[in-house]
Amino acid sequence: MSTASSGERPAAGESESREGATAPNTDTDTDTDTDADTGDGSVEPGDDGARDKRRLSTVSTTLLGLFLLADVVFVCGALVTLWPAVLTTVEPGAAPTATAHWSPFGLGNWALTADTAMLLAVVVCSALGSFVHAATSFATYVGNRRLYASWLWWYLLRAGIGVALALLVYFLLRGGLFAGNSGAGATNPYGFSGIAGLCGLFSKQATDKLREICDTLLSTTGDGDRDRRDGLATVRNGDPGAS
Repeated sequence: MSTASSGERPAAGESESREGATAPNTDTDTDTDTDADTGDGSVEPGDDGARDKRRLSTVSTTLLGLFLLADVVFVCGALVTLWPAVLTTVEPGAAPTATAHWSPFGLGNWALTADTAMLLAVVVCSALGSFVHAATSFATYVGNRRLYASWLWWYLLRAGIGVALALLVYFLLRGGLFAGNSGAGATNPYGFSGIAGLCGLFSKQATDKLREICDTLLSTTGDGDRDRRDGLATVRNGDPGAS
């Protein structure tokens, strides 16, 4: 029994009835259609090894992977050297003006107060959480050969987004849960560092939660643009808003 060159599996019950029949030649289709449409808008690489031009090049993928590896080494090293200084400045009974020295990778000797040490701990832990998110996504998409060049800046900016979000959450928690005259010594460094790490790891969920809080606290009963009747009114039914 001859086999179709297109590689399609025959329907059940048709293999016996088509025995001896000559399959149509689809070599021209194979040569021209190297990428197969998966039905969801993505493009599968062809059987002949053709590469999707949208994918990140091998060199760029390697450099991005090395960047992520260097990121986690730097972040973990900074956290290991920073944590003793954090515990020294925020331990119970420590003086409000107590300082601790921090020398990251032997680069300088920084005198940290309790507030500065906590801010640095939030930054480092949120960067660590961001790495977990970015590295997991990177490994998944590289393994599935779906790492497209258009997502390169997402990986490069991922740590910065997580750090900025963690700092905002830290300020909100410090301002809402502690009295104004209480210093960083009244905080739990483990708890805040853990929250910072989660903000970096789950930045989308943290952003959605902050949006819910803002929608509740700053909710309005009307349409501000329409009430002011300015040029930013929403276009409805194809007609420009009132100005």
